[in-house]
Amino acid sequence: MDVIGSNAEKLFRKAGGEVPAGTTLKLMLNRDERSFDIAHFCDQLQMWIPQLSIVRESAPEIEFPSMLLPNGVRYQGTPQGNEAAPFIDALSGKITPLADPLRERLGATAFPPAALDLFVAPACTFCPRAIRELMPLAEANRHIRLTIIDAVLFPEQAKRNEIQAVPTLVLDGQFRWTGSIAREEVIALMATRDPSAMGSAALEGMLKEGAAARLARMMAEHNKVFPALLELLCHAEWPVRLGAMVTVEELIALAPEVGRQALDAVWNRFDTVSDQVKADILFLCGEAGTPLLGPRIRAVLKSGAAAEVKAAAEEALEKLR
Repeated sequence: MDVIGSNAEKLFRKAGGEVPAGTTLKLMLNRDERSFDIAHFCDQLQMWIPQLSIVRESAPEIEFPSMLLPNGVRYQGTPQGNEAAPFIDALSGKITPLADPLRERLGATAFPPAALDLFVAPACTFCPRAIRELMPLAEANRHIRLTIIDAVLFPEQAKRNEIQAVPTLVLDGQFRWTGSIAREEVIALMATRDPSAMGSAALEGMLKEGAAARLARMMAEHNKVFPALLELLCHAEWPVRLGAMVTVEELIALAPEVGRQALDAVWNRFDTVSDQVKADILFLCGEAGTPLLGPRIRAVLKSGAAAEVKAAAEEALEKLR
């Protein structure tokens, strides 16, 4: 069976002169049937890159078979399609290293160990960038374990981690980014494990995956409102605001005081947002607020606000009653 597609084959043939002699690719194989796929992939790979040294190791204790790249990154899959190019870059030593400040931060002795799982797919056009962005983290600190997982070849892992889209990065099985992955943000969160460091893109990715309840639990557990959530509550796009609103409703049910902090914080932005966002803030206050918000909402009715905003204020007051 040919497990390397024609387009990927061209890239691997071309890489034959770019991979340094003596480069080692280590295979960790077990009884999983996908061990055969990965081993066969490497057999074909060696045809195009004869100077590549492939070491096979029986590892019955591991759950899934994988390859260990020279830079310390683990790869679960047979890189095809869009995955092939960054895989070749890793073999060739062409992954751009981190800038000195980030490398020094990651190299600090006090920097905590971390497990990063990056879920990708061969057809994904955004995955190569995510791979190239994250590989230098494992190169800079041997205690950062980056595993790249082909979600198509290992669907059970994708299901276990509730992966709905790729690329998705999961830190320590808890924190996640989908789509746009900001490397500096990942480093900050690895350093502190404080999820309030997650940016709006990371939270938006969670909400698009239907993880509003999970996000609410994270805020309840840390007893704080994540600042990026406030950005999403005021987002120009309605589906994004809706996900953030559902999160606040879940948060109020789990931790009423923290939920009220979210309402207070977003209300402080009321005068600076569009009428559509104002109406949504009022709706949220009516659905999840307390009578203490009554004076603020009545003030809207007495103001020169637009008709749709006043209508939302009337509905909110009725619900609070």
